[in-house]
Amino acid sequence: MKNIVIRIEKPVNSKADFTWDDHGYSLMCKITYLAANPSKVLNLSEKLDLQFNIREHNYILTGGFFEMMLDPQKRIIDWSIYTNPKQWIRTERTFEEAVPASARIDAEFDENGRTSMGEPKEFHEPIRGAFYLSWAQSSTWYEIAPGMALGVTEQNHLAELRLDGFFLPEVEQKVERLSLWKKLRQLI
Repeated sequence: MKNIVIRIEKPVNSKADFTWDDHGYSLMCKITYLAANPSKVLNLSEKLDLQFNIREHNYILTGGFFEMMLDPQKRIIDWSIYTNPKQWIRTERTFEEAVPASARIDAEFDENGRTSMGEPKEFHEPIRGAFYLSWAQSSTWYEIAPGMALGVTEQNHLAELRLDGFFLPEVEQKVERLSLWKKLRQLI
């Protein structure tokens, strides 16, 4: 995996919304940063940019079926992964508390604002409802929005993403039923 450096800053108000698409086997997480001063008066250039739909450059990181989009300030605004719950590594992991923070991502982006990284391993801890995307071992966790945390290495490289409160009872039941069905078929 390329080195994706995380720059930690003071926390800002943000929220994370995640969605599971059962038919498309996709997990999506959108992060919204809540403005401290929402009633800002726009100057002329900002009004023109808004009127002509001129936007600053966004950045995209990809790895296998994983994609992460960053805003012009290089903060995570959304990520998604095409994933099959039957392939998740189900394990009990020691839950580590996350320090509230804001994070900016530095990487070697091409002229189109894209870079690639390795494909993550996918872990699900069903008791806490924690879903992990892992590229390396984390040494520190930062909560960038309630329910969404980044794990970083000692060198401040991106190591993991974690969603808290991610329960899919119907998926868990399907996986359990399938494995039970397989066991019964093997006995016959």
